[in-house]
Amino acid sequence: MDDPLLQYAEANSTPENAVLKSLRIKTWQTVLSPQMLSDSVQGSFLANISRMVRPRHILELGTYSGYSTICLSAGLQSEGTIDTIEPNDELHAIQEEHWKKAGIFDQVRRHTCEALTALPNLNGPYDLVWIDADKLRTPAYVQLCLNRTRIGGWILVDNVLWWGKVLPDHPAPDETALALRKMTEDLASRKSIRTTLMPMRDGLLMIEKLSD
Repeated sequence: MDDPLLQYAEANSTPENAVLKSLRIKTWQTVLSPQMLSDSVQGSFLANISRMVRPRHILELGTYSGYSTICLSAGLQSEGTIDTIEPNDELHAIQEEHWKKAGIFDQVRRHTCEALTALPNLNGPYDLVWIDADKLRTPAYVQLCLNRTRIGGWILVDNVLWWGKVLPDHPAPDETALALRKMTEDLASRKSIRTTLMPMRDGLLMIEKLSD
């Protein structure tokens, strides 16, 4: 989304709350590659989906500084849990500070390792899954998460447009673009799921699990 359009969207949306705003500022001040953080519109979208799904169990691949974790918790049931996976232990302090402020610290189960290491030990079933991790491995993550998502549950996948490199006429698609293109084409043809690819930021894929 072009910056003027994003600014217009943000100006005409309910502002992010004080905890999320504080986390955004601290991420930009102290964390490497702060542009990886979800913008407030995408964060609100995640929160809205969570409120609609009312999940009991959430799975997140790619915690980063914990912003999306807080957004995903918006509709989490009082006895619910969030399994979130992030190999970078240097982010623990900023995550914990703001999860405590958001009142979700006791509901978060953090796994400090690569997703492919953690997933075999996480069986679910999950009601809502957010995938924003190593993009080249995204097709493998999606399949592993589908196996751990309940029927009627949702998987949301970030960055599936890969800055336009997935387009068939792109002059120089890289390995990640080719993998994401193949993945989305394959998923769209499956009868056991329903997909919608949204041009939000760098592309957000919504997957509804219909059957095993």
